Amino acid sequence: MSAKNKCFHSFFLRARTRMSSMNDNGVSDVVGSMMMLTITIIMTAIIASAIFGMKPPADVPQVTITIQENESSISNIDLIHMGGEPVRVSDLKFLSDSVEINVNSLSQINDTGVWTIGKTITLDTNDTSLNIVHIPSQELLQ
Repeated sequence: MSAKNKCFHSFFLRARTRMSSMNDNGVSDVVGSMMMLTITIIMTAIIASAIFGMKPPADVPQVTITIQENESSISNIDLIHMGGEPVRVSDLKFLSDSVEINVNSLSQINDTGVWTIGKTITLDTNDTSLNIVHIPSQELLQ
């Protein structure tokens, strides 16, 4: 090989080495960016599925209740549904001093077990300071 060819050959090898190292740096940046983008998309999908997979809280029914002593029995009280939404009696828990109170058989609940406006629930207690808990939402009715 002549000196001219050797010089050209070494120049060509150096130029090729420089070009390959420049191309590798560009590929490295693109791969890094793509990996960050992929991780971000996966994290967004995980968070979105967790948020949209949650159930909303149960609706607490709005009911206006009047409590009065039962006219026929001193040991019972009456709860009168004065207004608001109909409520399933099976969804209610009646408590007096943290003790559950049973619904008396004299209650005016229709066959479906829904407490509607004007109907009376008779409870086996004479304590008028009781709490009514809506079981699905675990909230007190007022």
